[in-house]
Amino acid sequence: MAHLLSSSMDNKMALGIGMPVALLGCYGAYQWYRSRDLPPGPIGLPVVGRLPWLHPSQLHLCIEQMVNKYGDIISFRMGSQLMIAIGNYDMLKEMMNDDNYAARPRPPFLERLIQGCGIFNTEGESWTRQRRLALKSLRDFGFARTRSAEMVDVQLDLIFQLLEKSVEEKQSLRVIDAFTEATNGVIAQLTINRRFKQDEAEFKFLNRAIKSFFETPLFLSLPLLFPYLDPITRILPSADKFIQLVLEFHEFIREQIHIRESILVDESMEPECLCDVYIQEKRKAEKLGDFESYKELQIIRVILEFFMAGTDTTARSLEWLFVLMATHPDIQSKVQSELDQEVGSDRRVQTSDKPKLHFTNAVIEEAYRFVSLAVVGPFHRAKSEAVFNGYRIPKDAVIFPCAYISNHDPRIWSKPNEFYPEHFLDQKGVFTGPGKNVPFLIGRRACPGEGLARMEVFLMFTAIMQRYRVSLAPEFVGKEAKIVKGFISGLRTPGEHRLLFRPR
Repeated sequence: MAHLLSSSMDNKMALGIGMPVALLGCYGAYQWYRSRDLPPGPIGLPVVGRLPWLHPSQLHLCIEQMVNKYGDIISFRMGSQLMIAIGNYDMLKEMMNDDNYAARPRPPFLERLIQGCGIFNTEGESWTRQRRLALKSLRDFGFARTRSAEMVDVQLDLIFQLLEKSVEEKQSLRVIDAFTEATNGVIAQLTINRRFKQDEAEFKFLNRAIKSFFETPLFLSLPLLFPYLDPITRILPSADKFIQLVLEFHEFIREQIHIRESILVDESMEPECLCDVYIQEKRKAEKLGDFESYKELQIIRVILEFFMAGTDTTARSLEWLFVLMATHPDIQSKVQSELDQEVGSDRRVQTSDKPKLHFTNAVIEEAYRFVSLAVVGPFHRAKSEAVFNGYRIPKDAVIFPCAYISNHDPRIWSKPNEFYPEHFLDQKGVFTGPGKNVPFLIGRRACPGEGLARMEVFLMFTAIMQRYRVSLAPEFVGKEAKIVKGFISGLRTPGEHRLLFRPR
């Protein structure tokens, strides 16, 4: 009897050990079969995929480790969603110029909000038409040229007031808020022809809303990875709060559209902003019976997206530049020496000065490369199954364009992990241009506001460098490595810091 009981227990123990091993073996075999012709990459866990190994605030470094191990193009799963990450410049350029990979992922909550409108998250004929109209319109009335430069000058006056106040009070600053308000001011003039005063309630709402957008809870994107979670995320209070914010922003822009409609009463009137152009196109289309192409929500979404794309990215670029000047005082001195020699201190730098400011241009370009603000995005989606570089890319696979990895590739950059402006200078000290740097990405979905962003950064950075030395506040001296490492919060953000400005 004892022998039979012992034998039964042994069988149960063997079954208890053997069953999980068998299940893991089956799962591994299934994963191998499913991914046998995909780009190489690690096998994740059931249900969650590689999520336990991906640190949200250092996602670029996690993917860089996988690329270093498996190759320039890799695949892995986040939840049930297949991800394809590319860290090689030439592959990135090829894929981003291929229309099959120009689609966007479709998070359910976002689909419900945008209803197929806007530019950023649309595709096909609608995306082509809207992007072309927006870019042509902004170029026609001075986008990234004279008129835009004048708008930047107005915002610079406000920034200088803040800096002078900090000098008088001997106070350190977090400059991101000032730069965000400045870039919001420029975008407001270009899109809705409004020059807000800083104390206006509408401008305060605009700044607050855009800041909140970039603090969107990550869980709202979870249905992209776990579709069955969509019904749950819909009923959470944070989701309602975010939707309410979006609808308030829509209403704010709708009011601005109505103001412009009341001004633009004559068809012969010249448009003064992007909103005017869309109003004219809407009226033309409606006369022909087309009430969809330029409907009100379409105008709202295009204007909102220009605020979203043109504000935080430019403001963060400027914040990083001054952090890098504070942590690299020798480079700061060389920039200021060049500005003194080529421009002087009697006037602000103009866009026409740019060709002779070789070192300054190299510093700005190197900041774009070194920081790589959009480290792993924006994401793309494969429209249909295709073969790329010998690997199968399934329909609806999400593409990670890994700008950070390309911008830190030792095969391209001699000192990839250092802030080294000489990456963009030839042996004679002449600025060589961006080369293989991809701060605004490349291909069909490259940032449409690149020209404006570069102009704003150039004019604001040089104007402040003409007048002030910048350094870390005393309590942050010795923490340079942590500050420069930064973290991801939508965009790559420097670590906690404050800056001191003092007149030159």
